[in-house]
Amino acid sequence: MIEMAEDYESMTVAQLKELLKEAGLPVSGKKSDLIA
Repeated sequence: MIEMAEDYESMTVAQLKELLKEAGLPVSGKKSDLIA
C-alpha cells in the first residue's frame, strides 16, 4: 500500500481525478485530500 501512495504522489491532479471518477469517488479538493 505504501508503494501505491508513492505512485499517487507522482501523478498529476488530473490523473488522480480521472482515477477517482472511474471509482465513483468525489473529485473535489486538494491533491493531498484526493490521495488521503
